[in-house]
Amino acid sequence: MALRLMLLFLLIGLLDNPSLEASSTNQQEMIKAITDQLTTVHDPKEKAKLYCYRARNYAKAGEQAKAIEDYFKAINASYDGWILNELGYFMYNSGEYEKAYNVANKVMTDFPQFKKEAAKLKTQAKTKWDEEYLKNNPPTITIDTVPDPDRVTRQDLINKTKTSQGAINSSKAQTSNSSKPVSKHWGKHPATKHIPVPKQRNYDP
Repeated sequence: MALRLMLLFLLIGLLDNPSLEASSTNQQEMIKAITDQLTTVHDPKEKAKLYCYRARNYAKAGEQAKAIEDYFKAINASYDGWILNELGYFMYNSGEYEKAYNVANKVMTDFPQFKKEAAKLKTQAKTKWDEEYLKNNPPTITIDTVPDPDRVTRQDLINKTKTSQGAINSSKAQTSNSSKPVSKHWGKHPATKHIPVPKQRNYDP
């Protein structure tokens, strides 16, 4: 009886100040005290609080499965925003980022008064979820189609343009050369002058 009263007073202090969980005793003793108290509480909201407090202690003791079970019991007992929000953070801290993201969305929809806290959780969960996805699914480039031989690339167009321009320039050069006047001195340099040769004279001896 004395032990039961001591646990009851300890639990009352816990309800007034949840931060004192397991500060004066270990998790297993707290879990037992809360479990005993649950049998005497009938108010749905109070029962939901006790389930959440026990879930926290289960989480600290490393019993994640029991913790999540108690969070769902709390939600079923009293569907409140703070409980759902706490469930979201529990999922996040457990590495369940996709579930945490979905819970945060639910909080924002059903409990607008917790929108600010839920939005923060949603952003954090989305970031971790994306990082986890990229880690497990690194991006790859796969070519699964047969190359099209008739496909014209940008480089092909550039090369074609350069070739066409070169042909045009060559044509212009030929046209320019053919339009120059032809020298009248066929086979002779224009500067060459004709020098007459003097006739030979006949001298009699």
